[in-house]
Amino acid sequence: MKNFFRFLSGDLLINELVSVQSKIKFTVIMIPMMFIIILFSSLLQLLFVHWEIIDPIKSQGMIPSYMKSMSTFEIVLEIALLAPLLEETAFRGPLQNNPLLFKVALVSLTYLIICRIADLNFYKLSLPTAGVLAISFLNLLISKKIIARIIYNLSKRIYRTYFILASAIAFGLWHYYNFDFSHSSFLTIIICLLPFTLNGLLFSYVAVKNGLLWSFILHTVNNLWPLILWL
Repeated sequence: MKNFFRFLSGDLLINELVSVQSKIKFTVIMIPMMFIIILFSSLLQLLFVHWEIIDPIKSQGMIPSYMKSMSTFEIVLEIALLAPLLEETAFRGPLQNNPLLFKVALVSLTYLIICRIADLNFYKLSLPTAGVLAISFLNLLISKKIIARIIYNLSKRIYRTYFILASAIAFGLWHYYNFDFSHSSFLTIIICLLPFTLNGLLFSYVAVKNGLLWSFILHTVNNLWPLILWL
């Protein structure tokens, strides 16, 4: 817990785990923490709806409408593997202080944002999404000096905390379209997206302490268990 608050404060010197066993143990510990956040948030939402503090929340469902025509294998593959891969590189990649991962993060983030704006299924490779991906790869041409300067500035403790929080909030907002907020209040939206933001902080903590691979594994587990219930 102490290291987590050091992480939130922007401390780059939190104890990084070295052995695979310690990384596995640490990642496994995070799983019940995420479940607790989801359960607490769900209870909070139910109470707030009951007290008429927020509006009833309408979810788009476990499977988005644009994925209804896909096979079960495709749905599992994309939600349990491709979604974590894109989201972890986009939202946790910049926290790694690694120039290459920072560029990869820009590629993923650009791809996701353009696909969302153009209302494209970013999980499925098609001619339009291939074009968007090609455009996104132009981020790899950004000068190493520019990337190094950005990383240097974002690594300063005065900015690091804001960057971590911004990454988690952006991750929460990314899940905005999981729900129908067409007639919802601002407070309803905040409460509904809160568990995604909080879990985004846990993903970031794991990514910084263990590495991006381990936040990807944790994200996969988090996406996989609802799919198992759905199947």
